[in-house]
Amino acid sequence: MDGREIVLLVTVVLLVLYVIAIGGATATAIRIGEAWRRHPAKATTLGPGVGDEVVLQAPSLPIAFRRVRVVGWAVFPIALVLAVFANRSFAWIGPAAVVVMVGLNAFYFTAMQGMGEPLTLTKDGFLLGVRGRERSVRWVHVTDLVGARLGAFSGIRMSEPGEWQDPKLRPNVIFFRLNRALVRAPRTLLQRLRGFSYYDGAIRNLFGVPTEQLLHAMREYQRLAIDAEAPPFRRPRPGEQPGRS
Repeated sequence: MDGREIVLLVTVVLLVLYVIAIGGATATAIRIGEAWRRHPAKATTLGPGVGDEVVLQAPSLPIAFRRVRVVGWAVFPIALVLAVFANRSFAWIGPAAVVVMVGLNAFYFTAMQGMGEPLTLTKDGFLLGVRGRERSVRWVHVTDLVGARLGAFSGIRMSEPGEWQDPKLRPNVIFFRLNRALVRAPRTLLQRLRGFSYYDGAIRNLFGVPTEQLLHAMREYQRLAIDAEAPPFRRPRPGEQPGRS
């Protein structure tokens, strides 16, 4: 076996790892999404008066497939470069790899549109993500909450009440912005590519409740949390003595 055949073998092995990892995650996401859609939706009451916390479940990939997916994305660029540039003696491997990757990536990003993360609403803030890896955000650190329609690679902010909105477009995510003077909120590359780098996070609504209802409840939680804080989180209202909440 000469050097060219060794490079081809390594390329094929990496391609197989990529297909197994990303293809397995895609198939699992499709299966979980279909099962979730068949699951009867439960009537959920949202708002600060419901209880100490409200837990909203969403379909999500198991941890095992999340780890396997990391392996797939790690070998993806290596396999692509080897297939296109390092196998000139085997002209078929480059086009074959590109076709497989483009097709599988399209299926993957489409399937992941149906995946979300659990959301827990409390009086102090909210938790986003699976237990042990959740992101914790306090309401007093949130400066903006908006609804948006988000696709695989692009998104559009939805209109506020009283503004015209295309009736065919329904919001499916809630973006939030944090007070960066108080907390550090790094933005991901995907956020920058989608054009929503102004915001510090997104909550994909797959909880079975209208996004408008969820947004209203979160804004109410935020308002009550800020009202409960002492200045300087807000200025005293007319007639209110400074120092009282």
